[in-house]
Amino acid sequence: MAIFEKSFQTRPIIDDTDKLVCTLENAQNINKHTEYVLRVQRGHCKENKWTVSRRYRDFAALQINLQQANIDLPLPPKKLIGNMQPSFVAERQIALQNYISEVLKHQILALSLPVRSFLDPSNYSMSIAEQALQTVSIALRGDGHYELKGPLTNINWRIRKHYFSVIDSEKTNCVLAWQSYGPDKHLQSKDLQSAFKSLQSISHPYIDEVLTIHTLETGAYVVRRLHDNGTVRDLLYGTDYSKSYLAKYGNPKIRKPFTTGQIAHYGYQILQALKFLHDKGLPHGHLHPGNVAILNQRAVLLDVENILMGVPSLYRPFLVQMKHTSPESIDVYSFGRTLYEMAFAETLDSCYCDNFGEIYDELESVLHLTLSTSSWKQGGVSLEELQHHSFFNRANGLANVNVRGHLKFPLPLKEEIRAAVDAVHARLESDQKLARRSRREVRIQEILGSEEEMRKQRRRARKRDSIWKSTSSLADTVRSHSPHSPHSPSTASSPTPPHTTVGDTSTSPHSTGDGRGALLQAICSFDKKSLARVNSH
Repeated sequence: MAIFEKSFQTRPIIDDTDKLVCTLENAQNINKHTEYVLRVQRGHCKENKWTVSRRYRDFAALQINLQQANIDLPLPPKKLIGNMQPSFVAERQIALQNYISEVLKHQILALSLPVRSFLDPSNYSMSIAEQALQTVSIALRGDGHYELKGPLTNINWRIRKHYFSVIDSEKTNCVLAWQSYGPDKHLQSKDLQSAFKSLQSISHPYIDEVLTIHTLETGAYVVRRLHDNGTVRDLLYGTDYSKSYLAKYGNPKIRKPFTTGQIAHYGYQILQALKFLHDKGLPHGHLHPGNVAILNQRAVLLDVENILMGVPSLYRPFLVQMKHTSPESIDVYSFGRTLYEMAFAETLDSCYCDNFGEIYDELESVLHLTLSTSSWKQGGVSLEELQHHSFFNRANGLANVNVRGHLKFPLPLKEEIRAAVDAVHARLESDQKLARRSRREVRIQEILGSEEEMRKQRRRARKRDSIWKSTSSLADTVRSHSPHSPHSPSTASSPTPPHTTVGDTSTSPHSTGDGRGALLQAICSFDKKSLARVNSH
């Protein structure tokens, strides 16, 4: 088994939830076809960039893989004639940029294997599922307790987590989940095995039972009972658990939000389970409707082992946008997003939400405490404060029920788990700082861009003023030389008339001065261009 697994350790462990940003930089003609050069950046680190070349047919193949999500995407149509002309290539490059940007706007698409393989083929192979099947087949041969029936293809959002249908020795249908270790795995193999042994003996009415859990060199597999109704997310969208994740949740046609009573009932049970785990020193960290199942009117948490395996949370892209978080506040925030989806049967696309429409006042209060901008500016609320909220106190009297559970870690292991959780949170804080720095740089660029635009506007205004002044000056000059102008300075420009005797009555001084001034003005304003051209011959 160890020899087989070593072939899969050549790839570095990366965070599959890191945001990808794609820019079509150029288009080039190669062997009578056009290839578009895509520059891709992972996360907020500008140094983490690479380029990949794609043809139009690659975009078309990606579109075929994403059609099952039933999301409208603006892929430009194919053109057979004139598709090598520079003008058409430039237009298509803009259209393909709009297409890939629209794809990356949808988290469910951006996290899918087809998109990741399209933008980052060196780290995402389309044969990941085949490798997982081989690993699980070999592992179950050595286990001997379960028989593999077949894979449950693409039923969840994680690229490196794969589900299989198995039956135990009593012919009971179970689900086996194989998960590769993530970038936040910090426990040594011996400690991880000990922690998994404790998890296998966990007992709590609102936490799903773990039948079997085994560690391997590159990952671990967990066996649980099969829930025929699927998860809470399957109930919300009226779909079958065995369907493809993109087809189920991309743009569901059926939406069945929970009633206020159901939200209060199941929400309080989820809070009980979260509080129990935190009291035992093991935060959940991965709460969402896909990790909650309903069993005999009880909400049971799934995937409590995820944080020990170091895999990233579904909500991590939103957590990176926050400023101050802790392991408990992460579960509080995830709990709020879970209630939001239960109430509206749709996911929250933004990090915060301040307007919840017309809903029950006490439910709105809970959502405001867990999701609003103002609440998180003040540090949010604790799990215990939520448990005592009036919305849950009225949930069929559940607040008075004394729920007991069992989960015991050895004392040295508790310290190792605490250190591992701190290391997970430290990486999140580091990414939060990078995100804030990136946002500051964007704002600075916007400010500089606006200042440059203002300078351009000021230069244009000065140019307009200069043109206007020169035009006004020219107009004044023309008016001042016009003989019909009322403001013509005839007296100032006329020479002093000759002295006349008192007895001379042949001419009037005023008429003589006016006539000479008009003559001088006519001479000054004379334009020889107005003369008619004559033939000197």
